[in-house]
Amino acid sequence: MSFAAVHVQEFIPQREPFVMVDRLIYADEKTSRTTLLIREGNIFAAEGFFSSAGMVEAMAQTAAAGTGYLFKKKSKPVPVGYIGAVQHLEIFEWPPVNQEIKLEILLQSKVLQVSLVSGTVRMNDRLIAKCDLKIFISNQ
Repeated sequence: MSFAAVHVQEFIPQREPFVMVDRLIYADEKTSRTTLLIREGNIFAAEGFFSSAGMVEAMAQTAAAGTGYLFKKKSKPVPVGYIGAVQHLEIFEWPPVNQEIKLEILLQSKVLQVSLVSGTVRMNDRLIAKCDLKIFISNQ
């Protein structure tokens, strides 16, 4: 299945300076993939590196981008989601500023407005972070 990469701005509710993903490179009912070039001045970058909080937020925005894309395809308004819980967070390496990272979210389960997802962050094909997220989707 081919997928044309798109800029995510229309698929997520966040706005600058809080946008932590650049391009949606894949989305289906179970998987979302995005990229982020960590720029100088990113609010989650300090002392030349992207923070753990930034990686968690980028994983959550990856989930939002995939969901927003699927909603837009069905001509529905993009929903707003909230991180309800972060579990099993492991950070193996912090990416430096001016590095591009790739993020992937896999849907584990969904009950009503609650999605349980697992997320990964990769840099140069190396796994640098992972966690499980509980995301609450607000009623539209």
